[in-house]
Amino acid sequence: MKIGELSQRTNLSTHTIRYYEKLGLIKAAKKDVSGHRAYSNRDVELVNWIACLKNSGMTLDNIQQYIHAFNEDDAHTMTAMLQLHLDKLQEKQENIVHYIDVTQRKINNLKSA
Repeated sequence: MKIGELSQRTNLSTHTIRYYEKLGLIKAAKKDVSGHRAYSNRDVELVNWIACLKNSGMTLDNIQQYIHAFNEDDAHTMTAMLQLHLDKLQEKQENIVHYIDVTQRKINNLKSA
């Protein structure tokens, strides 16, 4: 598939996809006979996973380290990195639940005043 279809299937701009290639997060796609980048379904999965990591707060530097481990088939490093990321996400989730509770109490106090 061409970069436009990859963009549609991942909800990322073509600029972002090219930037991820430049950073080495995804390998530069092979070009088809007409010189257009040709991406696979595996590329779609990888780009969606990178977007998930980024959207959930993992830094691009850490994503680069993770992708390096992925390309090296280093399950130990990938697992360790994902566990640290999960721990941070769970901490954020606990904080958000607390902030929701505090905000709800404030709303309730204001309504009953």
